[in-house]
This record gives sequence, structure tokens and C-alpha cells, in this order.
Amino acid sequence: MKVIGGLSHIHGLSLALGFFDGIHTGHAVVIKNAVKCAKIYNTQSGVILFRKHPRETFTGVKNENILEFNEKLNMLNRLGVDYVFLLDFNEDFAKMTAQDYLENVILPYFQPVAITTGFNHTFGLRGEGNPDLLKKYSEDFGFKYFQVPPITTKNTLISSTTIKNAIKNSNFELARDLLGYGFYIKSPVIHGRKIGRTINFPTANLIYPEELIKIERGVYFVIVSTNRKNYRGVMNYGLRPTVEMGDIIAVPEVHLLDFSGNLYGNIVKVSPIAKIREERPFKSLSELKEQITKDSEFAANYQLGEPQREKRTMLIPEHTKVPSPDFL
Repeated sequence: MKVIGGLSHIHGLSLALGFFDGIHTGHAVVIKNAVKCAKIYNTQSGVILFRKHPRETFTGVKNENILEFNEKLNMLNRLGVDYVFLLDFNEDFAKMTAQDYLENVILPYFQPVAITTGFNHTFGLRGEGNPDLLKKYSEDFGFKYFQVPPITTKNTLISSTTIKNAIKNSNFELARDLLGYGFYIKSPVIHGRKIGRTINFPTANLIYPEELIKIERGVYFVIVSTNRKNYRGVMNYGLRPTVEMGDIIAVPEVHLLDFSGNLYGNIVKVSPIAKIREERPFKSLSELKEQITKDSEFAANYQLGEPQREKRTMLIPEHTKVPSPDFL
């Protein structure tokens, strides 16, 4: 996959359009359709990505992302996309009407053979561009347009909003069903206060990615992936009130079960599976140690419903209802 910063005249592409926050299973259908269409028409596929969500320009509020941006690029690569065009949503884009965007950007730069979007895709000033407009332009300018209808899983509409609410409410099973993979954070292991080792529960201190949606403060059963191995673990995400001079902002620290070694500097992937309890202060480190022992027992005995699912990255779950009208 080739990543291009800005616009480039590459004609005849099969484009997938959308913000693709998190690249959930609905997004995956849109992108896979563009990739499949490219193969049928003997051309290449492309995705246009804005580095930041357009609403940040209008509201000044940072978007809560389900995936870090680099992870999004990695996932697009695994889905078989040939080109990704990275754009900055600036004032010029903000002022563009839907017609301007199509006639000054999409058509002259790409002369697409096909465009695929979701059913609720909007673009242009005040979001006036929609699938109906794309269908009209496809007829006028001779490209194929594919609109992917709503997709559900377990009778739930797949959407970024639903997924974010699930993550915020610690419903990681629902988030996994809608995403097609487990929500996770990636971070280097950094040096901390080293208090955990004094009570025989050494922890890996992490940095919660700033652009990522925040989970609730509390204690979690997690799966930690590092050096191609998976470990069960207990993660505290919070202010660590028991420790003298507690943190001002929430920080994650993870105790890995059945692990020995040095993780400093390593990149670890942490997937929350279930919330164990709320974070709370303890009167002493010995009382904290007693509680961490109970939390570790919870993590060690937790029954994983489908342990193979982590290997199914970006596959459409079997219970997902994918309509099949006119898109490929």
C-alpha cells in the first residue's frame, strides 16, 4: 500500500469514501467492495483519509477515535487497499460545496471508475453531499457507484457511535462484535514509580494514546500481546489514589500473569476484556496487595468465550447481516 500526503493525479481508481473511524465491520464492507471492484475492473483501489475529523475544524473539540491513525493505516493495508491519500481538513475544504468537492477534487484528480460509500455518507458544505448526489454524478460522469446499506450484527446497527458508547460503558464484547476485532491500546512500556514490585506485583507502566477514546477509570481483565505472545493481565486505569501523590490524569498500568522479564521500551498491545471493579483507595499497600491478588485470580479464571477470535482480525462475523443488492 502506498500512502500519499495530499492529492495526486492517479486516474481510474476504485475509491472508498468515508472517515472510517475505527474501521468497523460496516466500514470493512465498504473498503472490501472498493478493493474487489478494482480487481474486477483491472485497476487499483484508493481511500481518501482526513488526518483529523472535519468536525474538529468546526467545533474545536477533538474527535475520540476508536483506532490510532497509524493503526488505521495498518488495517487498510491488511484489507488490500492500494493507495491512501492523506488530506488535512482546512478552511478551503470546509467551504467546499458537495458539487465543488466532486468536480474540483474527486473527478479531476482520480477520474474514478467506481466509488463505494456507506448508506449514511455525507460530504461538502453542511453535509449536503449524500448517496443520492453520488448516484446522479455516476450517471452523468460514467463511473459506477455502490452504496452499502445498513449492516447489523445481533440485531444491532453497526456504527461508530454505538461502538464508542459500548467502549465507554465497558461492554467490550459488544464492541468486538461490531468492530470485528477487539478494542485495544498500544503503548511503549515506560519507567514508573516501581511500587508494584515492592508488593510482588510488578507492573508495566503505559501511556494512554491521546487520540483514542477513553475507557472508564477502573480495574480490568486484559489480554496483553508482546513479542508475539499473549498474556492474561490486570490493568488499573486511573489516578492510583493509594500511592502517595496520586496522578492528576488517569494512567494505565498492567500486571502480567505468568510473566517474568524486562518489558521496558517494548511496544505492548492491551485488549480490555472485562471490567473487574472500580478504582478505589486502600488504607495500606498490604491491603492493596490483597485486592490485587483477588483481581489476578479473577483474570486467571475468566472464561474466554471464543479465544480464537483475536485471530479473526477484520473478518465479518458470521452473525453479521450483510445485505447484497447491487454492490459487489
